[in-house]
Amino acid sequence: MTNQSVQSASLQELFDGQKQRVLADPLPTIEVRMSRLADLGRLLTDHLDAIREAITADFGSIHPSMVEILDTWPVLGRIAYFEQNVVEWMKPRSVDLGGEHGSSTAEVMQVPKGVNGIIGPWNFPIESNLVMAVDILAAGNTAIIKPSELAEATSQVLADAVADVFDPTVLAVVQGGAEVAADFAAMPWDHLTFTGSGRVGSLVMQAAAKNLVPVTLELGGKNPAVFAADGVTEELVGRFLSFRTLKAGQICTSPDYAMVPNDQLDSWVEMATDFWRKAYPSYVGSPDVTGIINDAHFDRVVGYISEADAAGVKTVSLNGDKPDAATRRVPLTLVINPPDHLGCMREEAFGPVVSVVGYNTIDDAMARINAGPSPLGAYLATKSAALGDRFAVTVRSGGTGINTFGLQGGHPALPFGGFGASGHGCHGAKEGFLNYSHTKSVFRGADDSFVHKAIVPPYAS
Repeated sequence: MTNQSVQSASLQELFDGQKQRVLADPLPTIEVRMSRLADLGRLLTDHLDAIREAITADFGSIHPSMVEILDTWPVLGRIAYFEQNVVEWMKPRSVDLGGEHGSSTAEVMQVPKGVNGIIGPWNFPIESNLVMAVDILAAGNTAIIKPSELAEATSQVLADAVADVFDPTVLAVVQGGAEVAADFAAMPWDHLTFTGSGRVGSLVMQAAAKNLVPVTLELGGKNPAVFAADGVTEELVGRFLSFRTLKAGQICTSPDYAMVPNDQLDSWVEMATDFWRKAYPSYVGSPDVTGIINDAHFDRVVGYISEADAAGVKTVSLNGDKPDAATRRVPLTLVINPPDHLGCMREEAFGPVVSVVGYNTIDDAMARINAGPSPLGAYLATKSAALGDRFAVTVRSGGTGINTFGLQGGHPALPFGGFGASGHGCHGAKEGFLNYSHTKSVFRGADDSFVHKAIVPPYAS
């Protein structure tokens, strides 16, 4: 199959082609893997302008530097990290079998699983598809990507770029809506990775289970940011808001809501307002602002504010701005102590609406988090190292950030994955390489093994 034909190829044709490739080369050499990683890096650099234009078209607006910082640099950083380490990770590990096995030997090796499926999200239409591909290709596998149809322009650019650089028997892209996604999830993959909502993740797991396909789920959840009494500072509040508004909050590791000591709630809101108005006299009209992905999500995010207003809950637009439906921009808005039944507390906001919830003691705050579904990230602002250690151990979450609000999910040396409701399995770092590898035991028996002799019939009386 040529690169030019990949766009019209059916999913089954692509799958069959990759399966044949895997059977013909079940353990690609380090040279082959390095070449594929280099090709992935070249794909990004050669098509950067098209990627930037496509992401801007899909979101309506986004600062050009954010495309590189959030979508292309993380992939290039992971490629570089894997290039530095994959040789060591590939090495078989010898195992001492004990004297009863004589001169028999054994080793544990990492072998590719085979053909991988990747179902990507709309919020990171380049990064979340290709960081998975780094792990998968480095582990010696092949992959087919199904990007989100909600980021239509970027999905097309991704498909064109992959077809331009890769043989479709190594890496390919298929496009389509819900029907294609359902067919994709039902294929007999050697491993399937899904990034998105828990609701859809459950459907993906059900489809994969029919073929006993192992699944990695990268979901999300309502990521809490707890401010300890000593953590309510201008610097940390400003840092929280800066992370919270990256890509207008449309990031799965974004801190979803803040938990603040009741007696410092007013001070926290004042610090937030002061910081934000100095940064942005007008936020909605700023070129820094990323638009909400589509009208439906814009209406959902604005609906959280309207619902809170209708319920008599205090809301604070930090600039006094109003939502702009034409550009799908929403001002950063605080919702102060909303009841749990409101949408902004029931659902992952995935937009620049921040619930600010008061608490009495730090133990109360941690207990409240643990009483709900485990989030993808949990954050703590504090100057106390001891409290940070206790929070990291006590709070059930996919990852933890202390005085940072997302970096634990972005460094190539750290594994990224959910826990419970926020997903399972991981990608990134050595753990990601292992996730997409099969750990295989190899036992080489010798004639002088006592165990061999002991099981030859007739057995000794």
